[in-house]
Amino acid sequence: MAKYASGVEDRRTAVRIQTQRSGKVLCGAFAWDCVIRDLSSNGARVQMLSNNAPPGQVQLVDLAAGLAHDVTIAWQRDREIGMRIVRTYDLRGLTSAAAGTAKRIWLHSQSDLSTG
Repeated sequence: MAKYASGVEDRRTAVRIQTQRSGKVLCGAFAWDCVIRDLSSNGARVQMLSNNAPPGQVQLVDLAAGLAHDVTIAWQRDREIGMRIVRTYDLRGLTSAAAGTAKRIWLHSQSDLSTG
């Protein structure tokens, strides 16, 4: 396992890839903007663009990849949040009802890209 500069062991089981993708954190009727800083098959690190803190279980929408992830909050420091991915939905095709809001938000983001 790798070590961070502070000497703490990196306990991740999957390699994370650094990104700068736009995302949304969804909980019920609320949607917060975020930047996905890194991503793996098991988790993500996001930076919230507001001071609002989401509750323990939310959905993370990766607007660039067209994916939604059911996640649990693993840790939080200021506006940075670590998330564990529980389930992933591909928004580019037929989608489960559980990802209906995520799909609408993703489709809207795609129409924004095409219009300007």
